[in-house]
Order: sequence, then C-alpha cells, then structure tokens
Amino acid sequence: MDRTLNESIDLKSLTPEGIDRFCTEELGQKPCQGTRVAVWLYRKQVEDFDAMEDLNRPFREQLKRHSFLSSLAIEKQSASEDGTSKLLYRLGDGNTVEGVLIPGPNRLTLCVSSQVGCASGCGFCLTGSEGLVRNLAVSEMVNQFFAALKIIGDQPITNIVLMGTGEPLSNYAAVKSFVEIVTDRNGMGYSPKKVTLSTCGIAPMIERMAGEMEASLAVSLHATTDELRNRLMPVNKTYPIARLMEALRLYCDKTGRTVTIEYMLMKGINDSNEDAKRLMELLRNLPCMINILLFNPFPGCAYERPDEQRAFVFRDMLLLNNFVTVVRNSRGRDVHAACGQLRAGRSDQ
Repeated sequence: MDRTLNESIDLKSLTPEGIDRFCTEELGQKPCQGTRVAVWLYRKQVEDFDAMEDLNRPFREQLKRHSFLSSLAIEKQSASEDGTSKLLYRLGDGNTVEGVLIPGPNRLTLCVSSQVGCASGCGFCLTGSEGLVRNLAVSEMVNQFFAALKIIGDQPITNIVLMGTGEPLSNYAAVKSFVEIVTDRNGMGYSPKKVTLSTCGIAPMIERMAGEMEASLAVSLHATTDELRNRLMPVNKTYPIARLMEALRLYCDKTGRTVTIEYMLMKGINDSNEDAKRLMELLRNLPCMINILLFNPFPGCAYERPDEQRAFVFRDMLLLNNFVTVVRNSRGRDVHAACGQLRAGRSDQ
C-alpha cells in the first residue's frame, strides 16, 4: 500500500482480501486476522471496533489508531405511493447522489450510484443532463448500502443493482472492488445473481468485466439501428451496435451467463413492429432476457411515453419468437425515482 502507518485508512475502501493484507502487512497481525474484521464489518454490519468481540483488545486498539470506518448520512428520503423510497446522500465534499430502495414480493432491491453525475449524455435520461462531476470512491458506494440498512429495520436487502447515477464501467476499478466486497464470502456474501451492473454499452469494458467481475450484466440498448442509437446514446458513435453485440457474445461465451437487454420504448421513436423485428434479429442466438421499459418523461424532454397497449404488443411479438421478455413496471415515478429520473449530483441540492 502506498501510504505510511501514520496515515489512517478507511477500511470501507478495502475488499476483504485488502483488509486482511492491511492487517498482516501494516499491523503485523497473523494472516486471516483481517478476514475476521471483514466478516464483522461486511457480513455482520458492525461499525464499531469495540463491538468486534472476538478480536483481542490490543488488535482493536491498533485498528482504532491506524484505520477508521466512514459513513454517509441520508439527507432526504422520499416515499412513493408504490412503496419505493428515493434516498438522497450527502457526500463529504458537499456533492449529492441518489439511491433507490425498491420493495417487491420477498425481495428488497437497493439501487446504488457509481458516479456524481454522468458523462454518457443519453438524450432520454435526466440523470446525465448536467454531465459528470466525479467518480465515487469504493467507500462511498459501500456506505450507500450501510446508510440504507439503517432505515429499513429488520427487512434484509436481497438484491443490489448498480443502476443509479453514473456509468459503472466508467468507474471500473472502484466498481470492481465494490462488487468484490458485495459478493465475497468474507464480505457481504451476495450471490453474483443478486448483484447487477447496468451499462450503456462500453464494449471493451464489458469484455474485461467477463473475466474479472462476478456480477450479472444488464445493457441499455434502446434502439435497433446505429442511426437512431447515435441520436439517443452518444456511446454508440464509439461502440456501434455491431461492436456491442460482439462484446456481449464474448461475455456470454466466457461466463456462461445470460445478459439482460434493457429496451426503453419511446412513442413513435423505437416502438414499432419493425423495431421489434430488428431487435429479434440483433439478439438471435444471444443468451439473453429482454426488459421492456416505458419512457419516464421529465420537463424539457423531447420524447413521450407510449401507451401500455403498444408495449404489450411489442412484448408479444418477442414472446411469440421465443425471446424471454417482460414489461417492467416503472417504480417510484411520483417521486422521480424511476429509470432515468435520478439527478442528484449538484452541490446546491
């Protein structure tokens, strides 16, 4: 580690392996002592060194001298009529990010942000309308989880989705460490099937993720031609649809996993029968499921939400051709917590 022992380190910035290495190399503890700290912190969610009961007192005092446990406060919680909660977190530098708690039958999903703002510039998304401010640190992502835990009582968070503010694959190193903390058996212990990363389609990073990150993958497609996707999603000018499909096929071949394709319908833009036919052709032989979303309008946007009947016609065309397809209900629209509506990131919020 590139630091001196006089500098205190935030343990929430470290993976379980990193905590064990810190305790061994810098504190002189025996191997696996740090693993016990990681289990207390991440699995048992204990944020007080003195409450880590099976650590001897000299070790606990060492931890207090040379490390600390950061935290985030939830500045505002907005409750939707459908039970969804939007959470506003205030960061140490005054910036803000948002997260969402989404309840469902036998599940509670936490939507986590990976950046303050977003540089992707997708035309249908309010989240990135003011550009990127900065990447989030590992500890800031971890602390979104810890802060959410404090307000939900006894109900466990069953699923974690990196679908909040930001493009996760543009903050790759920190997101990779966060996913490791979440899925490591000495960390939070989630199955990779319960952790989903959503990307706008940065093809080389999808290919890199295939060999390095234990998480499920969701990809925002939203168009079936380069001409339209170039207009909707600037990333397509760098990684057009054919390049993205190549990356997704490599990902599926290498991991044996299924990819979730997110397709947001916008009235008169990408919701025709011809769009559905082109979508099926693009996804033929790709192990995938398709989530059909309906556009969530916001002030000043150029697009409209289609009616639900059109969405179900679109879905049925896909189902009839043996594509696993669902129409997703937009949760939290009344508190601007639905897909594309998160906007936190300005320091004046």
